[in-house]
Amino acid sequence: MGNFRNALAAKNTVALLSVEAMVEKRRRCFKQCSAFRLCHHEFHAHLTVDYYAGYLLCTYYQGFPAARLIEFAATLAEALTHEGLPVYGAVKKFRPENLSHVTAGKNSENCQPALLFGELPPSRFIINEGDLQFAVSFSEGHGTGLFLDIKHARQLVQQITKPGDKVLNLFSYTGGFSIAAGKAGAGRVIEVDTGAKWLRWARENQALNQVTVVRQRREEAVHFLHKQKDATFDLIICDPPTYSTQKSDARFTVEKSYQQMRDDLHRVLRPNGRLLACTNYRGLPRKKFFNLFARRFKLVQEVPISEDFVGDDYLKVGLFKKSHS
Repeated sequence: MGNFRNALAAKNTVALLSVEAMVEKRRRCFKQCSAFRLCHHEFHAHLTVDYYAGYLLCTYYQGFPAARLIEFAATLAEALTHEGLPVYGAVKKFRPENLSHVTAGKNSENCQPALLFGELPPSRFIINEGDLQFAVSFSEGHGTGLFLDIKHARQLVQQITKPGDKVLNLFSYTGGFSIAAGKAGAGRVIEVDTGAKWLRWARENQALNQVTVVRQRREEAVHFLHKQKDATFDLIICDPPTYSTQKSDARFTVEKSYQQMRDDLHRVLRPNGRLLACTNYRGLPRKKFFNLFARRFKLVQEVPISEDFVGDDYLKVGLFKKSHS
């Protein structure tokens, strides 16, 4: 930890009051979960810092002076320690502005975290979010295996899933929504994704949470949905990626694909069934996103972005009820 102490000794150029304000805004998260965003561009437009069960992940973009990272991370670590939260180490990771042009294999070195101070986390380690547990990683791509900004939607799924419900989780990634539904008592959850890696990771999360009701399908979500029988599901969760290329080489876009799926989403839901639809695509305005569903669904509520993502509204999440039109 010698480099941590050296960074602390040099931290006088960092505005301590701004760090204290960042920590204060996230105080509610401390008891609710062990992973949350600490800095959402407040210190610099091209920097975010996340806390994952004792490890700081400092993600910087083109235009951020990386030499300042160790100083800032050390100041954050000191503030967290004063709050009684452990800090075992901090890493930095560069993130391209546009991931649509990034190929995982060709850019694997850019995905790897570099140690700032302390110790590197294990390749996979566990965080908790309420009574849910998830395996996360800093070294397996640009993401960590869990989207922190959408935690309120996972909480909502736990609240609205009724014992015995049949749930469909499209574009399931590592299965966070599936775990939430399973823990709430769903009778069956089907999760659909094209990525074998994500489905394996999802099975690890199922084991962590002792959820045994999930069945997996490795398939394009749009095609899988189209094959389902009428009135099959009580709840459908649809959280497509911003960028994706299907096996057919057709370019996936959020707006076009939601329009394509809308009638099937309505058809396969049971009477009074519900749809949780999400997107983090900044290019799709909020009003336009919710209007995509207006013909076939009634908006029950908007789900806000997690409060640790201070002052941002790119995330759009709506809980819809199937209309009878």
